[in-house]
Amino acid sequence: FLALHNSDHFQAGELRDAAVVIDERRGFFVAALGLLPDFALPAVRSRLLRAAGADVRARAAILGRVHLVGPRDAARNLRIGPDAIVGPDVVFCLDERITIGRGASIGPRVMIYTASRALGPETRRMAPTVTPKPVVVEEGAWIGLAAIILPGVRLGRGCVVQAGAVVTTDVAPNTFVAGNPATVLDALPA
Repeated sequence: FLALHNSDHFQAGELRDAAVVIDERRGFFVAALGLLPDFALPAVRSRLLRAAGADVRARAAILGRVHLVGPRDAARNLRIGPDAIVGPDVVFCLDERITIGRGASIGPRVMIYTASRALGPETRRMAPTVTPKPVVVEEGAWIGLAAIILPGVRLGRGCVVQAGAVVTTDVAPNTFVAGNPATVLDALPA
């Protein structure tokens, strides 16, 4: 199903209950997405994701389960442009806005994260404060299977991210990147 996970695990310096939080108002829509088989009824999935609070434009195709990680109202930080395709089991960390451009393709099991944490003292290396940064996937970009896009990254128009790549910095338009960390392998025709 489409899961809304609470990523704000700390309050007043203390670790809060990290249980999965599903907003009651959106619970039906969240559960309904999980009942549909992958690659079936993409328009219905788009409508359900829209009903959960995301900005999903006309003709966007949601091809499977989508996981929304972030605060209760996380879905409002997701914008999927017209004619975009989102594969199954994609994870969107929505502490900040994620914008998917017109005709962009997001492969199965891709993870796009907008939140990071600073390095803390030796007693707790993961600092309690979240630093959110938006992610933009421009028009026509293609992110391959199980790639990871880190906070603050902009993927340029028509770029391609190879399956399994870890993107830590911006990718220029019409560029092919691969690896961990992702590096430019080739320029693509415009």
